[in-house]
Amino acid sequence: MQNKNFIQLSNISKTYDDGYVAVKDINININNGEFVTLLGPSGCGKTTILKMLAGFELPTSGKIIVNNIDIKDLPINERPTATVFQDYALFPNMNIYQNITYGLKVMRKEISGITNQDFKDSEKVYREGIKKAANEIKKINNQQGKLLRQISKLNDLYKKYPEVESIKDMRELQYEMKEKSFLKKIKDKYGIDYHFYISRKNKNKEAFYKIRWGFHDRLIKYDLTKLNKWEKMILELRKWYLYKLPIDRKIDLLKEQYNDLDLKSSYWQNYPTLAREKYEKKNSTRKLTKNEIKEKATEMIELVGLKGNETKYPNELSGGMQQRVALARALVVQPQILLLDEPLSALDAKVRQQMQLELKRIHKELGLTFILVTHDQEEALTLSNKIVVMSKGRVQQIDTPKMIYDHPKNEWVANFVGKVNLFDATYAGNSKIKFGSQTFKASDSLVKRFKVNTKIKFMVRPEDIKIVKKGIIQGKVIDTVYKGMTYTIMIKSKNHIIMCQSLQHINTNTKVGLTWSQNVVHVMSDRVRGNPNEFKF
Repeated sequence: MQNKNFIQLSNISKTYDDGYVAVKDINININNGEFVTLLGPSGCGKTTILKMLAGFELPTSGKIIVNNIDIKDLPINERPTATVFQDYALFPNMNIYQNITYGLKVMRKEISGITNQDFKDSEKVYREGIKKAANEIKKINNQQGKLLRQISKLNDLYKKYPEVESIKDMRELQYEMKEKSFLKKIKDKYGIDYHFYISRKNKNKEAFYKIRWGFHDRLIKYDLTKLNKWEKMILELRKWYLYKLPIDRKIDLLKEQYNDLDLKSSYWQNYPTLAREKYEKKNSTRKLTKNEIKEKATEMIELVGLKGNETKYPNELSGGMQQRVALARALVVQPQILLLDEPLSALDAKVRQQMQLELKRIHKELGLTFILVTHDQEEALTLSNKIVVMSKGRVQQIDTPKMIYDHPKNEWVANFVGKVNLFDATYAGNSKIKFGSQTFKASDSLVKRFKVNTKIKFMVRPEDIKIVKKGIIQGKVIDTVYKGMTYTIMIKSKNHIIMCQSLQHINTNTKVGLTWSQNVVHVMSDRVRGNPNEFKF
């Protein structure tokens, strides 16, 4: 098992049947043993990524590589993952011990090895797999050929009638022409609606028009040789329209099959090897004994702090204790990757903080790769080694919690993670920023990439602002909010509302100055390129 790039999401995209793009071109590398958090607002695609890792959703394109193996097409039970769900998903009819040991009953343990006879039998399975795979590949190729022939036939129809590009166009053209044709005379004469068809017999000589009147049908025959060009065009279009409808249905069905051809072909190309590996795995492993199950379950119950609650049922436990059961059930099967789908969102603030510390302790003890989905910035900063900030299906920034907070890549990240004060300024050169009539130096190395007189934005966090008598900015206190250990103070300065934190209470309408150290200033461009919904350098 490698330490670097243990998990690689390569160009992952997910588009649903209704055309909604959940994630687009996601590239994320995760090292073995990291605690990674997917952070973003609702609908940003973070849960979709977790589901694709777990196997509950299949990506539209891209690769999911774990330990150098692409698991994109693997079934859920063959993936090296376990999931802790937001709603816990405990079995209400089982006690805590039964819930935790449920996965162990199907878990298998490696035994000494495969015998010579087993190896010979696996070779037989391999040869049978080759035959079965060859037949399936041939079947798939025939389907593909049939689809291409159908599409080619349909294209020929469109070439013959370039005026008609769709069923809708055909209907509109029919409606437009029939007002000019003799069919209108039939409607005027009988005062009823009509529709027409071409007789299968003698269709080159005559056309029959079926008139519906009450419960009676009448057939009116017309000589085709006396029709004008518009009338002939209507009949010709109708004939091809009736021919086109069943083809459209077949095309829709075949297109669905065609979309799966690559996946099926890839599967059957590897089927012989997969069949033999499955046979050998079955014969080289065994189910766990009751004592082994008890030993693993006891160890996990002690790890998550559930000792003494084994005989209780889920409805007898608090939310925090139920979460511990869900965590133990996922960890007891010894996954390489633990997926956490907002597992603490239903807990109250105090229990949530306790469980955050528990998660961090368990991660440190087990050394597994944890991937957490949350929209809680504080939770992400507390738990993670690495944070992936997402917005509208795209990754905005991947970095350590400190870099995400102190050096956000763009304005969107700055606003989403924590509280922030953003100011418009101009780069004056030599790492100096011109803000209003003031000029001050910034130690941020990124400032040097800008040209002189470039319009920029700079960011200062509320806790980094000092309240003085005279500073870089002068303003007036408009509100003071007590937060327990600190006061959040809102100060108005010209067109800016500035937020800062103070240990002392300051009365409203007090005139104050604000200043900050040069090493807390982070700069970014005020220009947005590409998608206006995304903030970039």
